[in-house]
Amino acid sequence: MAKPPPVGRSTEIRQEIRIGHFLLLMLAYFCAGRVGLAIPYANPNVSLIWLPTGIAIAGFLRYGKKALPAVYLASLLLELSAGFGLAVSASIAIGSTLGPWLSKWVLREQLFRREFPRRRDVIGFGLAVMTGMCVSATGGALSLWSYGLADNPGTVWLTWWAGDTVGALLAAPLLISFSWREVSELMRRRKEIAGFLILFVAANWLIFVSPYNRLHLTFITVSVMIWAAMRFGVSGSSFAVLATSLFAAWATSHGMGPFYDGGQANLLILWAYMTTMVLITLIITALQTESIDATRRIQDAYKRINKVASRLPGLVLQYRIRPDHSGSIPFASDAIVQMFEVTHEEVREDALHLFTRVDSRDIESGTEIIRHAMRNLSPWQSEFRMQRKDGSVRWLYLDGLPEPEADGSMLWHCFVTDITERKQAEQDMRIAACTFESQEGIFVTDPDWTVLRVNQAFTRITGYHPEDLIGRRPPMHKTKQQDRDFYVQINESLTQHRYWHGELWSRRKGGEIYPQMITLTAITDNRGEVSNYIGSFTDISRHKGYEAEIRNLAFYDSLTQLPNRRLLMDRLQHLISVSNRNDSHSAILFIDLDNFKTLNDTRGHDAGDLLLIETASRLQTCVRDSDTVARLGGDEFVVVLEELSSQRDDALRQADRIAEKIRLLLSQPYQITDFEHHGSSSIGVCLFQGGDVTVKDLFKRADTAMYEAKTAGRNAVRFFDPAMQAILVVRMMLESNLRIALANRQFMLYYQVQVNSDGKLIGAEALLRWQHPDRGFISPAEFIPLAEETGLIIPIGLWVLETACAQIKQWEEQPETRNLTLAVNVSAKQFQQCDFVESLSEIVGRHQIDPTRLKIELTESTILDNVDATTAKMHQLKKLGIAFSMDDFGTGYSSLAYLQRLPLNQLKIDQSFVRDLNHDENDATIVRAIISLGVNLGLNVIAEGVETSAQRAFLIEHNCYAFQGYFFSKPLPLEGFMALLKSDRAAHAAEAADPADPADDNQTIPS
Repeated sequence: MAKPPPVGRSTEIRQEIRIGHFLLLMLAYFCAGRVGLAIPYANPNVSLIWLPTGIAIAGFLRYGKKALPAVYLASLLLELSAGFGLAVSASIAIGSTLGPWLSKWVLREQLFRREFPRRRDVIGFGLAVMTGMCVSATGGALSLWSYGLADNPGTVWLTWWAGDTVGALLAAPLLISFSWREVSELMRRRKEIAGFLILFVAANWLIFVSPYNRLHLTFITVSVMIWAAMRFGVSGSSFAVLATSLFAAWATSHGMGPFYDGGQANLLILWAYMTTMVLITLIITALQTESIDATRRIQDAYKRINKVASRLPGLVLQYRIRPDHSGSIPFASDAIVQMFEVTHEEVREDALHLFTRVDSRDIESGTEIIRHAMRNLSPWQSEFRMQRKDGSVRWLYLDGLPEPEADGSMLWHCFVTDITERKQAEQDMRIAACTFESQEGIFVTDPDWTVLRVNQAFTRITGYHPEDLIGRRPPMHKTKQQDRDFYVQINESLTQHRYWHGELWSRRKGGEIYPQMITLTAITDNRGEVSNYIGSFTDISRHKGYEAEIRNLAFYDSLTQLPNRRLLMDRLQHLISVSNRNDSHSAILFIDLDNFKTLNDTRGHDAGDLLLIETASRLQTCVRDSDTVARLGGDEFVVVLEELSSQRDDALRQADRIAEKIRLLLSQPYQITDFEHHGSSSIGVCLFQGGDVTVKDLFKRADTAMYEAKTAGRNAVRFFDPAMQAILVVRMMLESNLRIALANRQFMLYYQVQVNSDGKLIGAEALLRWQHPDRGFISPAEFIPLAEETGLIIPIGLWVLETACAQIKQWEEQPETRNLTLAVNVSAKQFQQCDFVESLSEIVGRHQIDPTRLKIELTESTILDNVDATTAKMHQLKKLGIAFSMDDFGTGYSSLAYLQRLPLNQLKIDQSFVRDLNHDENDATIVRAIISLGVNLGLNVIAEGVETSAQRAFLIEHNCYAFQGYFFSKPLPLEGFMALLKSDRAAHAAEAADPADPADDNQTIPS
C-alpha cells in the first residue's frame, strides 16, 4: 500500500494543479478567441462567433472566482494580439470578464444544474447568457467608440452582443457537461457515431457547399441535431451543434450557403440558426431527461407501492368490469402469483379465466352480491373457494370498494386474503363442539383439577350433573391396585408426556363401582405451563365381559375347553425360557387318535365331538396341574410335561411312563350315546432341556415321532430319534432339488423296447430318469413317490408327455420307425386333473402326431379310484385314437365288471408274476388266467420283466405275444435305443436274405 505524501507536499501538489487549471483556462480562452478572430467580418474589430465567452462561463461555473484572473489575463492578451492598444485591450478585457461572471451569478441564483436535466435549466441558461453578454457588449462597444475605433456604436453593440451570446450558447454547454464517463460511453457506440458523422458531413455539405447551397435546406440539420440530442446527450449534441455552427459561419464568411445573399451575409438569420440549433438540442435532451426521470419516479413509486402491498397479509388489486362485462386487472401486488398462481401480465387485459377455478356454488352466490354492490355503490364482500392447480382448494375473502369510470366501467379496489386456516379453525370448532357432546364422557379442569365443564355423556355414565361437580375435584376411587402411588404415576406421566391413557376403576353417583377406559391430556399455554386438563372416558363394563369371552375364544378350544395352539405356543416359549435357568428336562407328547376319520364318516361328527371331549377329559387325569394338555385341531392333542428329572435317563423313563399311561387310558372303550367305541392312539414323544431348541423344532420332532408310531402299526409310543430328523432333512433337500430339476433340464427319458414273439421291435415304454448334477442318477423309486406327494408329478408328467409326443413326431418322419408305438405312464394325480383331456389333446394337436402311436399306461388304483370320471376321460381320449394299457394288472383289486366297461386296449402282466413263472405254479396259474382273460375280452396282453428264454417260451405257449424286459434290453437313452433299433433292423434284413429262414418279417401282434 502506497504511503500518502506529506502535508507540505500535498499543498504543493494542489497548488500545481490549480496553476495548471489556470493556464489551461487561459490557453483555451486565447485559442478560441483566435479562432473567432480568424472568421472574417465586415467590422474586423467584432467577431461573428465569440467562443471565449462560453469558455469563461464554464470556467467560472467550475472554478468560481479563482478563474477571474485567468479570464481577464487571457482576454487582455487576446485583445493585444488583435492589434489594440493596452488601454483599449484592458477596457475590453474588463467587459469580457464581467459579462461571463454576471451570467455565472444569475445561473447560481436560479439553482442551475450543469447536466441540463430540466427545461427550466435550458431557458435559464439562455436568459443568463443573454443578460451577461449585455455587459460584455456594452463594455466592448463603449471602448471602441471612446477610442474612435467604431463609428456606429449601436451596430457594434448588437453585433458584439449577438456574437458573444452565440459563442456562449455554443461553447458553455459542451464544457459544462463534459466528462470522461460520457466519452467512454460514446466510444462503446462507435458504429452509431460513425453513421452519424457520415450523415452529419453529408448534410452540411449539401446545405453549405454543394451546388444547392443557395436553397434553404437548413431544416435537414434539425433532424440530424435531434438524432444527436436523443442519442448522444448534452456533450455529444453540443459538440455537433458547435461543429455545424462553425461550418455555417465559415461557409457564410466565404460567400456560400443560404445565409449569404446578394454579396452580404444575413447575420441575424445565421445567429438565429445557431441559437435555434443550441436550444433545440438542449430542450430535447432536457425533455428526454425529464421523461426518463418521470418514468423512473413512476417506477419507483410503483415499486414502493407494490412493496408495501406485498408486505400486507393479502393481495391488493384493482378489478375493472367493462360495459361489455369483460374483466381486467390494471394493478395487482406480487401476492397474485402465490394466491392465484398467475402473473399480473396474464390477467392484465383478460381476468375472466380466473373464475373457471372458482367453485360454481360460490359463483352463483357471488354474482348476486356484486350486482347488488354495483347498483348501490356499496362495498363488495364475498367468500369463495378457489381450486389450485394441484387440486387443493383454498378459501379466499374479497373486500372491494367501487369507483365508477367515465366510460361506464366499474373499477373495484380490492383486498383479497386467504382465510383457509380460519375456515378450518371454524370447522374444527364445530367439530370440537360436536365431539364434546359425543358418546364419550368428557370433563375439563383447571391446573388444580377443579372441574370447569362436563358434557351430557359424563352425566349419563356417572350420574353426576354439572352442578354436582363444577368447582370441585372429580371423585377418585382407591383400591389395592389404585392406591396413592397409582395416581402419582398418572401425574408423572402427565408432567413428562402431557398424556396418560389406561384403565381406571371409578364410582358412580349411586355408589356402583365400574371400569372405564380413560385418556387424560394436559393442555399447555404459550409458556409451556399447564392451563387445563381434559379427560375423556368410556364405560367398559360390557367390554370386560367380552374380553373374558374373547380371551377364551382366542386361547382355548371351544369344544374341549383345552388350551389351543396359540396358548400352547406361548406356554412352550415360556417353558423354553425358564429351562435356561434350571437343569430339569421337559417333554412334549404329540397324540393322534387312530381311525378317527372312520368314526366321523360312519357315526357322524356329533359322535366324533363326543369322543374328543372324552379324550380331553381322560388326558387331564393323566397329568399334573403344572403340565399342559392342549388340542391342536382335529384329532390331534399335545401334552407338555414340565419339571422332569435333570438326568436324561430318568426323564425318559418318566415321560415313557406317562405316555404309556395315556396310551392305555385312551385304549379303553368309550361309551358314546348308544354305542361303545374302541379306539387307540399313536403318541410321539420329544424330550428337551434348556433353550437350545425352538418351539417349531419341538413340534417337528414330536410330529416325526408320532408318525413313526403310526408307521409301527398305531396304538404305540415312539420317542424322537435324531435319525428321523436326518431322514426328513434328506427328504427336504430332495424335494428342493426336485423343484429345480425340471427348470434345469435334469430329467430325461429312457426307452425300454417292446417286442413281439418274433423278436421284432413293435414299440417302447418311456421311463423317466433324473440325472442329478451332484448325485448322478437318482432312482425313480426314490423321487417318484415324493413328486406324487408334493404335486410336482403334474408338471413333470406334462413334460414327459411333451417329450414323448415330440419323439413320436421324429419317428413318424422315418420309414423304419413310423410304426412304433410309445407307452407313457400317467400318474393318478395327473390323470385326475380336470383339464387333463384338454392338455393332452392340445399337446397331440400341437405336435401333429398320429395319436394311435401314443399309449397311456394307467395303474389299477388310478382307474378304479373314480370309475365313472375315469371312464369318461378314457372315452374322450379314445375318440382321438389314443390307446390305453392297464399297468401292473393283477396286483390290485381288479374287477371284471370294471374291465368290461373300460375302453382298454391292453393288459400288462406285472413283473412280480413273470419273475417266478417257471418255478411257482401259483404265478404260472395267475399269468395263464390273465392271458386268457385278456384274449377273451379282446385285449392285447404284454408281459413285463421277461428276463429268460424260458419265460418267453411259456408266455408264447399260452398266447402272449408281446414282451419287454432285460432279456431283450434294459432301458436305454435315445441314442442307445436308436442303435438297438438299427441292429435289430440289420438282423431282420439278414434273416430275410437267407432263403432257409422261414421267419415272416410281417408278423404282428394280434389286435
